Amino acid sequence: MAVSKVKARRAAVFFLTLLGGAFIALAAYSVYLKIGPRSVVVSSIPFGLPAGTSILRGDVPDTLAGLDRMPISTEQELRRAEELQKSGKFNEAAEVYEAIALQYPEVFLAQWGVVNSLLSVNADSLLPIWRSQLESMERSLKNRYPESAVAFYIDARLAENANSLGTALELAHIATQKAPAFAEARLLYADYLFQARRYAESLEEAHVAISLFEGNSAAAYFRLAQVFHDEGNLDSCSLVVDYALSKFPVNVDFLCLQGMLQEYAGHFENAEETYRRALAIRPGHKMTTEAFLSLGQKMAPGKGGSLSPQERAQVAYDILEPLVRQYPENLPLREALGRAYMRGRNFDLAKTQFLEIQNLDASYPDIALRIQEASAMPPVHETQKSLLATDLSRVIDSMRTLPVSEHSFETSLGHYLVRYGASQKEFFKKYSAANFKKINRNTWQENFFEAPYFHKYTVLFDSLGKFYGVHIVVTDSNVLANSAKAKTPEIYTTLLQQNSRLSGVGTETGETDCDGTVMTGATWETRDNFELLARIAGKPAEVRMIRLDKTKIPEGSRLCDYLKYLSMY
Repeated sequence: MAVSKVKARRAAVFFLTLLGGAFIALAAYSVYLKIGPRSVVVSSIPFGLPAGTSILRGDVPDTLAGLDRMPISTEQELRRAEELQKSGKFNEAAEVYEAIALQYPEVFLAQWGVVNSLLSVNADSLLPIWRSQLESMERSLKNRYPESAVAFYIDARLAENANSLGTALELAHIATQKAPAFAEARLLYADYLFQARRYAESLEEAHVAISLFEGNSAAAYFRLAQVFHDEGNLDSCSLVVDYALSKFPVNVDFLCLQGMLQEYAGHFENAEETYRRALAIRPGHKMTTEAFLSLGQKMAPGKGGSLSPQERAQVAYDILEPLVRQYPENLPLREALGRAYMRGRNFDLAKTQFLEIQNLDASYPDIALRIQEASAMPPVHETQKSLLATDLSRVIDSMRTLPVSEHSFETSLGHYLVRYGASQKEFFKKYSAANFKKINRNTWQENFFEAPYFHKYTVLFDSLGKFYGVHIVVTDSNVLANSAKAKTPEIYTTLLQQNSRLSGVGTETGETDCDGTVMTGATWETRDNFELLARIAGKPAEVRMIRLDKTKIPEGSRLCDYLKYLSMY
């Protein structure tokens, strides 16, 4: 009996020991997860690292911080800002990110988005308000993540903007050492290595970035493709470009590279079509514009002393032109010279040779087709002009396709359903900040097209950030397009009727001459609100309006005193 009790006691002690050991192990593992050198194991990603490769995390920031407290609509705005940033619309992206950061200062991605967007804008063109905002966000992130990969990443970007590539390269390297699994830092380091022509190292970092971004970063694939291109490894470059375009079909950088590869292969028509497509997606894209204007003049990289297509064409000219002068009736020689001119993109000279062949022998095989091909191509000196005309056409088209109004009838003409004195945070809880462009610290503006009118609403906040009014400009697109025929103020009559349905019957002001500026308008006035709708003589396409907190207007103001408010934006 005593023996059995001893055995039972030993079994109980053994069981408790095991249980305690398990708890200790679990606690140790929890501590390890918080402070230990955790790793990321990458999966199989095309052009990334081998599957199963382990990368230490380091002090990677928590990119999900604060997202759980966001409503779905704000998460959608965050994704929209990310897309704007990817498409190169950095100012617009910064505006959306900043609006989110105002409401959710604890969300890392919002502040991070502001900093990255503004650092991508040319420093000389950065507005003072944005420069101040950038400095504020930089300080906030550095205080939040002192001596971290985030801090070194920001310093690297600042060094880059100060044209100190060596310093930027070293700081980016430190950032990758502090947080080896920080995808943005690895990609930035790859970019700087590429600029320093350290192609082998840049290639390695690009592979890492592709894996860490899980294949969802067009920029990481572009870095890889561009390294292959500049090394002269065009087959590998082509493979990356083809794969990337299957994932990112409207990415302008890859389309430009595709056009260059087509050009190196002598497929000039295909290259030109590709460049035009890229410029249609993003007018004025610098890399594509330069590639388009040098079409036929490029030399494939990594070919040593090889000649560009235009230089090779010049060699053909030097051989064929004397022969054609010596044997003017030898039509095959003329055709060969005409084809050489086509390859060199001298289309006028090519057409001259083909027309001469047609004059000598109208039945010469395919001569009509050759003349048509040469006639269809623009002369080289007109390329710049045609690009400008195309860009102007796109500007007009983009004006016609501004975002459609999301305003209901009750909120049209700047009748935002927000009380005077509301903060910016309150205002942007009611109305999506993604629709607005920040003009300065206390002024936001939205634009939209509601056929046939262009609307521009400027929302005004005072120095304390309190909402006190709206400035409105509505322009009739039909009158703009037919200004010579514009004689009647139909837009004014239409908007007067519309605002009367919203605010009640107004008081007509009649024609008022304000030191040479003649305006006709109507006013609406309540205990806390003042509205003035007006048209200026000589501007039949435009109506202007203000809606202001009455307490913000000096007492005893005359009608002409409001002209300065009407002319603000």
